[in-house]
Amino acid sequence: MSRPYILFCPYLPIMEAVTFAGWELAPLDFFQDRWADPRFKDTAIAFMDRFLDLDHKPIQSPTLLCREGRQLDGEKPPLEVVRALQLALVFAFVDGNPRCQPGNKDRGSAMMTAENADLHVWPINLENKSVVKRTGYLVETHTAQYGAGGGRLTLSPPLDLHLPSMAQGPDPLVLVGLYETILRSLQFPGANRDGEAIRVAVDWFARAWQNTALVGYPERLVYLKIAFEALTGTSNSWKSGRRLREMFEAVPDTRREDSERLVWSPEEKPVHERCWKNRRGHARSTRMTDLEHWFMEFSDARNRIVHEGATPELTYTGPSPSYAGPFFWTAEFLLRSAIKVKLSEIGYDNVWRGQLWRLIREIVEEPTVETVEPQPRSEDDAS
Repeated sequence: MSRPYILFCPYLPIMEAVTFAGWELAPLDFFQDRWADPRFKDTAIAFMDRFLDLDHKPIQSPTLLCREGRQLDGEKPPLEVVRALQLALVFAFVDGNPRCQPGNKDRGSAMMTAENADLHVWPINLENKSVVKRTGYLVETHTAQYGAGGGRLTLSPPLDLHLPSMAQGPDPLVLVGLYETILRSLQFPGANRDGEAIRVAVDWFARAWQNTALVGYPERLVYLKIAFEALTGTSNSWKSGRRLREMFEAVPDTRREDSERLVWSPEEKPVHERCWKNRRGHARSTRMTDLEHWFMEFSDARNRIVHEGATPELTYTGPSPSYAGPFFWTAEFLLRSAIKVKLSEIGYDNVWRGQLWRLIREIVEEPTVETVEPQPRSEDDAS
């Protein structure tokens, strides 16, 4: 094989292997004895050594992706597999971030962005030990670099890259659920509406979590609104908010404390009145829950950005403290919750509750084996 592919995330700082859906994600050292070809190993490691960190030094421990239990053989996965991996990795690692609220903004050491989980799928020519450096999109440039370990080749980090030092690992079930669901939606387009919705929502979520300073909060708010529209199946804000509410209300056995994971609370009631005029100018009104009230304010801000070219106040100051704060931070966390609730609906049981909750439930519900104490034998038995 003259052009094997290496699959890796150069800026993903993980300490232990993560296994999901037939894949292994682990630091380079984990794969010391897992290379199918010594030439591939030497050239690939020399190539990855050209990726620089924020101090312009080689990345110490890039994270590699490999089929579970197999060697790193350089086989390139199909495009739909690569896309499913990319989206699942970004969402699952960003989903480990704590919710950013007014009281905990300075938690950058625990925050990952989309750049951290960016998956590189790169061919390496073993015959002349060359790689091709690719830049640009609308105007794409390919530059051949001979000698993957040579001094001429340097790969600088993204301009606004952030390398967290205390980030949490992903929930394996989130990784499995997203990868399998997105892959099915790519392999069988149109076959499953929920899968398509999740894939599109995660795609826009990933765009919103790019750390580039070239994209401001107004644009990110628009991205998240599109993601909600995909997940709820409508661009009508009122209907979208209602379907979002119904999605959460359908989750079984929720309690007030679950609002820490969902933002939404099962105690919400339709107590907020909203008035508007229809297309004929007739006055209309309805009552909404806290979630719906926040969603309509969020949608109004998006509409002013898109339709009026305005930059409105991007903070919710409505009656519900659970949704208080900048629209972006509430929206991104609420969207994470909604995507995981949707995954729970389609077979990934209780994925929204988190890995620790599921482990505890498994221990509590583990069947016990009754032991029968031996009884002393009577004289009749002895005879």
